[in-house]
Amino acid sequence: MAPGEYAVHYSSFAPDSIPSCAVFSNLSDAEIYAQQQIQLQPDLRCRIYDHHGFIGKPIREFKGSQYKGDRDLSPRFRRWLGSLLFFGGIVLTLIDWHAGFRLLWPAMLGTRMLIPGMLLLMTELIIAIYAWQKRSHIAATRP
Repeated sequence: MAPGEYAVHYSSFAPDSIPSCAVFSNLSDAEIYAQQQIQLQPDLRCRIYDHHGFIGKPIREFKGSQYKGDRDLSPRFRRWLGSLLFFGGIVLTLIDWHAGFRLLWPAMLGTRMLIPGMLLLMTELIIAIYAWQKRSHIAATRP
């Protein structure tokens, strides 16, 4: 897609639906088209992306009244669960370390909690860095 073009990606959770998209030369045409599509199919979700595509959050999102939703982890949940696992794992490992590793179970649980917690927190950090870079790039290109 060329700069200034917008894609409307529409999908539903119907078993026979195939995700597809349409490209428009301006944002207002894309928004009108997305609103028409969700009126025609109430179980549809339309997301509008700029010329960068699926990288980052969509510019706009329209959902029909019967749209069932998706099951992505929210950023808040990723941060909460990641922090709980990571810092809880550190605390449990330190408790066992302080006891000279005689208890064994806190270190065993703690070290297994560290990796998933770190992955969730790193995922959130990468998403935040990308969003910051995109905002600063957009601000730098505006007149």
